[in-house]
Amino acid sequence: MSDDKSLDLTGAGKIAEAIPDSAWVQFVDTACTTFKDVLAPLTSLTSGVGRLIESKFDRLVDAEKVLAAEMMSSADKKAKKRKKTNQSRRPLNASLMIDAIEQSATETDPIIRELWSNLLAEELSEGNAHPEFGRILGRLSGQDAQILADIAEQEADRSVAFKKAANSFMASISVLGISLELKQDGSFNHEHLRSLGLIQRQSGAWELTLTGKAFIHAVSDNDEDS
Repeated sequence: MSDDKSLDLTGAGKIAEAIPDSAWVQFVDTACTTFKDVLAPLTSLTSGVGRLIESKFDRLVDAEKVLAAEMMSSADKKAKKRKKTNQSRRPLNASLMIDAIEQSATETDPIIRELWSNLLAEELSEGNAHPEFGRILGRLSGQDAQILADIAEQEADRSVAFKKAANSFMASISVLGISLELKQDGSFNHEHLRSLGLIQRQSGAWELTLTGKAFIHAVSDNDEDS
């Protein structure tokens, strides 16, 4: 086992510090088992993709494996709660899965971790999450996400589907009761969201682009039982 109890480049090492040495090996082993149990049935028909995803996970240091496995487990539980299960789903998108594993392994912001879990649930249950959404999510901060939620709340599109997705997205942003101070209109966060193609300026106000709306649908916990 690698000596990553001293690793704290992104805060992941703090997880290890809170666990006694005698329990750490078992803790990591449990995380690895959890990850592989979730992955196994999803890659049974596409072993090549499964091996690729698993190899990326195996290369992580132990504290990162714990973070990645927790996200994967959360996504799996959300996917199983959805009414629709696509029995003839296409193979897992390896690019999206690998991005999710690598990003969640070092991501400690609970808001962004929640969105990764939602995006993975979409891929695990339906198999139609566009890989570009993973690349966009990998460039967002919790504050970016909250500003996007604030703009979504004002969105003129009040169709049932969008309203449900927007409400779910806003619920994910408020995970654990976290409240971030919103930046003033015209901040770097707004410009960053515009550069990602998520929002645009129209008639003096910010609004979602088509990409922004699709992104919110993808990273919302669209549990159809709710």
